[in-house]
Amino acid sequence: MASVDGDTLDRSLNDIFQEGYTCLQNLDKRNDPTNSPEFQLEIKKCMKLFEDSTRLVSAIGMFSSNEKYTEIPTNHLKYLLLPYFLAQLTQKLCNGDRGEIVSTSEIYYKDFLKRCSEYGLAEGISLQVAKPSNGNDAPANEMAMLMQMAQGRNAKMQKYKQKKELQEKIDLLKEAMAREEVDEDQQREFYISMLKSCVLECEDDLASVALEKQMLEFRSNSGNREETKPAPRGPLLKPIIITRDAVQQAVYGRGYPSLPTMTVQDFYDQRVAEGIFPDPTKAPKKPQQKSRKDMTDQDVLEQEDLEAEEKERLEEAEDVDYLARARRMDEFKDEVRRGDGNRYNRS
Repeated sequence: MASVDGDTLDRSLNDIFQEGYTCLQNLDKRNDPTNSPEFQLEIKKCMKLFEDSTRLVSAIGMFSSNEKYTEIPTNHLKYLLLPYFLAQLTQKLCNGDRGEIVSTSEIYYKDFLKRCSEYGLAEGISLQVAKPSNGNDAPANEMAMLMQMAQGRNAKMQKYKQKKELQEKIDLLKEAMAREEVDEDQQREFYISMLKSCVLECEDDLASVALEKQMLEFRSNSGNREETKPAPRGPLLKPIIITRDAVQQAVYGRGYPSLPTMTVQDFYDQRVAEGIFPDPTKAPKKPQQKSRKDMTDQDVLEQEDLEAEEKERLEEAEDVDYLARARRMDEFKDEVRRGDGNRYNRS
């Protein structure tokens, strides 16, 4: 596989993510309808930026599943928000099959919640999404019903309090983040607060998605569809989640049949085709070296110095091919004396 320069990708990643984040913030300030062509175009542009960011995160191999959020560098924490941002944007799409849109956003929400849970950022949050009640799981008696209602009310009040406290902290930290020289501790606190706030929102979002899926299923099973015109079919949605190679792709895709994530190789090949990354099969030609007779004394000395440096480098690196050639040359010199060889035309 062609090598991908991690430093170069990391620099590009920050620029792409920041552009996407600015685009996302600008969407919240717009007053035009969500289903307007201009708004939808901006949503797709923002999604493209976050999808490219996700692919670059995978290419760098930024995250490991066996660590906690306390071990993640401060400037990497923000990239854990990528699936949540993509879920939010996907839900705002208006063109295409609504069932496909809802299912795609659910994949993003679940991936975000699962990843945050693995890193210790979703304490007290259940990964099992509560499904809408169909009446069959009602409490057996009035007392049980009252207790269930009281527990639900207390949980909602506690959650509302947490959300409010986190939002107040985020609003204060935003002012610090706007400064050119922001303290790393404040920066870290901002991203962690953002992640925890999004985790709380994600739980509600998943419940909302489950309800909409139930409504769509009911509508598709009902017999009153002949008067409803089908929505125009858009391009197939391809959820892009953080994964590094084909093995991880299969692991993270578990539970999501035929999830079309991209591996690092897929991403690199795509960027080569687009002309963004260099094609490793078309390496630039090396400049032709001068022959000895065309060289000046200075050229000869420089060439000998380069050869000596290369020889020293290969010896230090214990290059297998170089050492084998050197041994064969030593054996040849032992067997053949200097001056032996073609002695024709000699007296």
